[in-house]
Amino acid sequence: MNVFDKAPVVDKDAFVAPSASVIGIGSSIWYGCVLRDILSSKVWAGNPAKFLRKLADEQKAFISQSATNYTNLAQVHAAENSKPFDEIDFEKVLRKKFARIDEEYDSMLGVVREIPPELMLPDKAEKALQK
Repeated sequence: MNVFDKAPVVDKDAFVAPSASVIGIGSSIWYGCVLRDILSSKVWAGNPAKFLRKLADEQKAFISQSATNYTNLAQVHAAENSKPFDEIDFEKVLRKKFARIDEEYDSMLGVVREIPPELMLPDKAEKALQK
């Protein structure tokens, strides 16, 4: 969205969700969010935004690691959003048919899944039943 005479330039490797508003550069923007480029290591929140506090060093380190995780996840979402609906629907059917645990993806999201043994691949189902 343009603001007065300023127009955003979105890098080809950036992901911007359809319902997002972009103000600033170098960020992945998530559904329904409005982000501003907050560079001074300060926390602002609200509508309109108000200054809350400065970030501690450990919070800055966490945000740096989170940014890497979100960059990776943004690439996944960008790829999914570029697909036509019928392809997404077909892949959803395939995922249900061949359900398996993707531990790396789940770990990145902080998700813990329990899959019924009948949906697991044979080698994992046997281990799960022995527990």
